[in-house]
Amino acid sequence: MPIKDKKRGKGGKFKKKKKVTSISNEDIEFLVAKTNYDAVEIAEWFTGFIEDNPDGTLSKEKMMDMYASVLPGKKAKVFVDQIFVKFDTDGSGSIDFKEFMMATNMSEAGSPEEKLRWAFKMYDKDGSGGIDVDEMVEIVGNLYELEGQSKETAAEKAIMSFKLLDVNGDGELNEDEFVEGCMRDNTLAELLNAGM
Repeated sequence: MPIKDKKRGKGGKFKKKKKVTSISNEDIEFLVAKTNYDAVEIAEWFTGFIEDNPDGTLSKEKMMDMYASVLPGKKAKVFVDQIFVKFDTDGSGSIDFKEFMMATNMSEAGSPEEKLRWAFKMYDKDGSGGIDVDEMVEIVGNLYELEGQSKETAAEKAIMSFKLLDVNGDGELNEDEFVEGCMRDNTLAELLNAGM
């Protein structure tokens, strides 16, 4: 049986990434509906995004570099990690333009309540619509540690915060409990928003 010649350079890990040059009308319509941007602004964002990311994706490392210039190192890492947990749904280590715009829109929320609603969505790692005590300890504990608290003290404060916010005592915070509780506790609200 003769050996067939295999063509090289067709796929596999050495496949050259395709350059993205345009955004579909469907994507524009989706982003207009889901963000606070209009079609013209989305097109402008797309142009800049593609200039910096010709293959149409933004790596976690590149995003870290961007945010490290405006946030202290550890806060930038916590922030970028949260973005990628929420938006890198395929675990590829990069996000596409739509995911980038959703994250950008969320991070530019205006009022304290909008920022807290955004924070809730970021911290609801499993997308269940609720934050349990373990998620609260991981997130809020990390933020307290960044503020100089020991790991143990940070965990204790996170658990205390959770208990204060869990008004109905069901062991999980829904979005309203989280937002309303944080609005009553300025220290916690400032801590959570400082991580953004």
